[in-house]
Amino acid sequence: AGDFDLAGFAVGAMERGTELPAGVMAGDMLLGLASDGVHSNGYSLVRKIVEGAGLGWAAHVPFRGKGTLGAALLAPTRLYVKPALEAVRAGGVHALAHITGGGFWENIPRVLPENAQAVINGNSWEWPTIFNWLQEKGNITTHEMYRTFNCGVGMIIAVPADQLEQSLKVLSEQGENAWHIGEISPLAEGQEQVVINHD
Repeated sequence: AGDFDLAGFAVGAMERGTELPAGVMAGDMLLGLASDGVHSNGYSLVRKIVEGAGLGWAAHVPFRGKGTLGAALLAPTRLYVKPALEAVRAGGVHALAHITGGGFWENIPRVLPENAQAVINGNSWEWPTIFNWLQEKGNITTHEMYRTFNCGVGMIIAVPADQLEQSLKVLSEQGENAWHIGEISPLAEGQEQVVINHD
C-alpha cells in the first residue's frame, strides 16, 4: 500500500548505413560523458542504504551539495541525444554505450566485437560524492559499484585515436563534461571484456 512503480520506453529510428556500433577496433579511444547522479538505476539498493543509514528523504544531503537527500538521489537522468548526435555527425564515432542497468560490466560489452577489450582508467574522472557516500554507507565493493551504478559516467563513446581531440572539442561545445577514460585493446584468451584499473 502506498507504493507504485512507473515504467516507460522510447522507440527510435536510424537511417540505413548509419548503424552503430560499427568499426570498433583495438586502438580506439574511449570517452566518458559525465552523469548527473544516480540516474535511473540501482534504486532498490539505494533505498536499502538510505534505510540502513537511518535517514529520511527530507534529511539534509549528507554529502557535498545542497538540499535534501531525496532531491539529490532523484536528480533527473541526463539525456545525451543531442551531444551524441553532434559527435556522430562530426565523424569517427564507432560506438555509444549508455551506462544504465548493469553498469560498466554489462553495457560496454554490448558494443564490442568478441575479440576486443575495453581497458578503462578508473582514475581518469572523479566520482561524484553521492557515489562515494553510497559505497561507504552500503559497504559496497568497487566492483559492485561499477556493476550497479554509473559512478559519474553516463555514456561512453568509442572513437579512433585520431578523432579523440576533435570529439572532445565537439562534446565540450555541446556543454558536456567529457574525459578520455580508456581505450580498446585486443582481447586475450581468458580475459574479461571490460577491465577497470585504479593503479
